[in-house]
Amino acid sequence: LSCRHYSRRGVCVASCSFTEGETREFAHGTECFECHPECERMEGGITCNGSGADTCTRCAHYRDGPHCV
Repeated sequence: LSCRHYSRRGVCVASCSFTEGETREFAHGTECFECHPECERMEGGITCNGSGADTCTRCAHYRDGPHCV
């Protein structure tokens, strides 16, 4: 079976937590995945665009080259 919108850990959801919620997510296809813990949670904006520490919009702590640490 497939979900109409998105899937989070095997459960169908209307959307991923792109801009709100305690844990922010990004989508890869129709799957929701959590942003890296070193990404700063952006209020009303996209926190990350991938799973790595180099895909954060802004770092929660420090940036070392392309990576948040």
